[in-house]
Amino acid sequence: MQQDIQQYYQSTHPGEVVVVGADLFNCTPSSLGGFKQNTGATYPLLLLASVSTGGNIQTLYGERDHYVVINKQGIVRYQANDRWPYGNGYHLDEIRACVDTLVTPTVGVGETQGAEFALRAAPNPAGSRVSIVLANPLGHATSARVTVHDLAGRRVATLLDGLAAPGATTLTWSGRDPDGRAAASGVYQVRAEIAGRVLVRRIALVR
Repeated sequence: MQQDIQQYYQSTHPGEVVVVGADLFNCTPSSLGGFKQNTGATYPLLLLASVSTGGNIQTLYGERDHYVVINKQGIVRYQANDRWPYGNGYHLDEIRACVDTLVTPTVGVGETQGAEFALRAAPNPAGSRVSIVLANPLGHATSARVTVHDLAGRRVATLLDGLAAPGATTLTWSGRDPDGRAAASGVYQVRAEIAGRVLVRRIALVR
C-alpha cells in the first residue's frame, strides 16, 4: 500500500487521494507505532478501529486484510470482500482502476497548457455496459480514435474512429469484443487519441 497506492498517487495526483490504515486488533499506541516504524508506512494509522470509540470500521466494512475505496461523498465505490475471500483481498489492478475514476484525468502525450481534454468512464467497476465521455475543448471538430484494450495491449473494441465534435462525446462499450462475445472479467484500458494527445483510463469489468 505504501508504494503501490500512497506514493503512486502522491506523485501522479498529489493531494487527491488519502490512504488510511485501520487497526482492527485494537493495539496500544506504542505497538502501532512499532508497526509503522517497521513497515515504513507514512499514511495515518487509526487506533481501536474495531470498537465504537474508533469508528467501528470492522463492523462497517468487514474483516481485516480488506481494502475499501470511498469517494469524497462518503460512498463506498469498491470493497475487496465483495469479490475475494479472506487472505486474497489485495488486487492492485482493481483498486487503482476504481481510484482512477475519482481523480483528475491525466493528459498524456502532447499536453497543451489550458486545453482541458478529458476522458471519463463510468460506472467503474462495471457489470457490462460502460459509458465513456471524451471532452474536446476546441471550438471545432477534430480527429479522434477511442479504443478498448486488455492489459496485454490487445484491442478489444473500437468505439470511435473519426471526428469528435466540440464539447462532450458520449460513447458506450457493451463489454463485448468485435465478434459480439462477452469480454472476460478483468481490467481494461480505454485509450483516446485526440488532436495529438493520448488519454488513458483503466476500467474494471466484473461479470
